[in-house]
Amino acid sequence: MSGRFAIKKIRARDPNEPNRTSTTLELLFDLVYVIAVSAAASGFHERLSEHDFSGFLTFVIAFFILWNAWTSFTWFASGYDPDDWYYRLSVMLQMFGSLMIAANINQFFEQGLTWIGVTGYAIMRLSLCSQWWRVYRQVPDHKKVAGRSMVGLLTLQAIWISWLFLPASIQTPALFVFILAELLMPVWARAEHSNNWNPVHIAERYGLFTIIVLGEGVVGVSKSVQYFLSNSADAAGPIIVLGLSLVSLVFALWWLYFNVPFDTILKKEHHRHDLFLFGYGHFFIFATLAGLGSALNLVNESSAASNTVLSMHSQPYAMGVLMSLLAMFLLALALLRALMYRQSKHNVIAFTIALAIISVSYWAVTQNLPITYGIWLSLLAPITMIGYFHRNNKLLQNKSS
Repeated sequence: MSGRFAIKKIRARDPNEPNRTSTTLELLFDLVYVIAVSAAASGFHERLSEHDFSGFLTFVIAFFILWNAWTSFTWFASGYDPDDWYYRLSVMLQMFGSLMIAANINQFFEQGLTWIGVTGYAIMRLSLCSQWWRVYRQVPDHKKVAGRSMVGLLTLQAIWISWLFLPASIQTPALFVFILAELLMPVWARAEHSNNWNPVHIAERYGLFTIIVLGEGVVGVSKSVQYFLSNSADAAGPIIVLGLSLVSLVFALWWLYFNVPFDTILKKEHHRHDLFLFGYGHFFIFATLAGLGSALNLVNESSAASNTVLSMHSQPYAMGVLMSLLAMFLLALALLRALMYRQSKHNVIAFTIALAIISVSYWAVTQNLPITYGIWLSLLAPITMIGYFHRNNKLLQNKSS
């Protein structure tokens, strides 16, 4: 074949390739995970509404399942992506497998992992292995990482299929063992070629996924406004104050995350362990942001005090859940920044002040301050960290120049 229908010889892309941005195919692939993240957040909200805190662990596992699938695709694309028709059809199959995983996430809180999710993973992994096979055959220097990746992916898939047939009594402990194996496999597979990824491209890809999980917060704000409009006799004033406070919180979290120059840090601190530190560290950032979007739905239920059906969702309860997830997100971001940019001395100070503000905000709501004003007060937490990080970023830029 020739021209646009030719199968290109796959190559390891230059990690320093300029102008390396996300492709439209990657953006299309991400749309699947909008559905999956929404399903996980919705299930978490239902458990929170029932005051069932075991739902937090279920949510974490569900989120790991979808995040792990997205991660496998993203890191391969950053290092190899030949963008020929064969690769595109492979990504199409990975999208189909991801849709099956998303379908399982919809059922996960009631039925757990089922054959639908396992089959989705199988389709994804077989498609990805077809690309690793190209690397194995055509990129001599990467033969070992390709071989290990194929062996690892196929072995993991085999044990997940076997998991479906395990006795129910040992499925749960086996689940955690298998998740640990999922985390260790890339460490083993990429032991010798861990730097074959583009720092700017990876930072952008993770930034785009951050936008996806922040989208759950936007949905939560929208539902809050709609619900309050339908259930409040005095709607105009409360809608403006409540809606603006929630929008401001989501906006502040966006500003804070993108105030951390991960692309610059990855280029400057390009170490082999960054693949795992940056990639795995973001799991906690993504999960807490998605969970925070779920918690925003509790706010509208607690704010419509005139509706007796929702009286079980007290404002201190909703505020406590929201502030807990906010604190976990800020801690995850501060720790990741501290571990990756080791010259920074502002991470601990910024987070300590932010945690104090969050604690005061929650305490104020327990003392009968309306939750809307408690949220306004909590905004000072991410704003404080934005200020500290912005000042510290200038030092980073000065040292880089």
